[in-house]
Amino acid sequence: MNVKQVGILAVLAVAAVGATSVALRSGPQGFATDRRGEAMFPGLTQRANDVASVTIRDFEKTFVVERRENGFFDRDSGYPVKPEAYRDLVAGASMLSFEETKTSDPARYGDLGLAEPGGAPETAGRDVTLHDARGGVLARVTVGNRDNTVGGARGGTFVRLPDQKQTWVARGEVRVPIPHAAWFEINLVNVQRDALESIHMSGGGLDEIHTVSAKQGDDIKLANTPEGREGDSSKLMRLSFMVDPISFQDVRKVTGEAKADARRMVVVSRKGYRITYTSIGELADGWVRFKVEATSDAGKAEADDLRAKMEGFDFKLASHEVDMLGWGLKDVTNEPKS
Repeated sequence: MNVKQVGILAVLAVAAVGATSVALRSGPQGFATDRRGEAMFPGLTQRANDVASVTIRDFEKTFVVERRENGFFDRDSGYPVKPEAYRDLVAGASMLSFEETKTSDPARYGDLGLAEPGGAPETAGRDVTLHDARGGVLARVTVGNRDNTVGGARGGTFVRLPDQKQTWVARGEVRVPIPHAAWFEINLVNVQRDALESIHMSGGGLDEIHTVSAKQGDDIKLANTPEGREGDSSKLMRLSFMVDPISFQDVRKVTGEAKADARRMVVVSRKGYRITYTSIGELADGWVRFKVEATSDAGKAEADDLRAKMEGFDFKLASHEVDMLGWGLKDVTNEPKS
């Protein structure tokens, strides 16, 4: 039994203790049937370590998270996902049990968060399929809203099984991270105020913006202030927040090449490295590619660590950060106060 197997079994053991503690609960909250207390996926607990991948279809997209010898990864991008997110989902599915029937009217599915995946975020369900190493289906369920009427530490969840109109309240919880970015550790690095030396934006047919921090701990100031203007300290502070932390909203394999005059942002840290953002495709789409370089021997080790996390992928920035990449000098300056 390897470390990953022990991890999933440990989660299941804790869940089983919680389930046992509430097993004596009685009194129907809906339409109870003789299936109450029956495992939704019999035998899955014993086969939890056979789960090799999980396919999720939600309101955003369909994607696959898979277990490999060296961890857990998003199949499309190859980027690592949080191990606990994968293990919690598998453990939760293994512990689901029938509690009560709910509606079998498709028009009411949205009330339970069980409408067809791909629809509106507030009503769409999340279709979850667990596969073994050969691609066989070990379990499949559409997960909806939480239900607080079911007692116990894990409460209940509205669910629907494949090709069935009947919906259920199931005892237990299948934790499907939402949105898609929640599967990842999205903070790549924090270039904090004390470490930030400069930010320089150029290219893309837009103004060059060059900011510097004169000494450790100082706020960044505009170094190329146009005549008759003065730097807007609040906007420059917002720009520094863009790198504390450097984070992302989505990730993909490297796709296409940057334009010759792509918008770029170079961030220099006093810790001995610099990070270059390069816009990929249309700036408004928000996809960037990172390059990490050591600028001193002291920064080489951290630069190497960052390179392993940041290079070889394209990352999507949050919309407000995309807006800042498109700023010009008028956006970061004001007319002097009289």
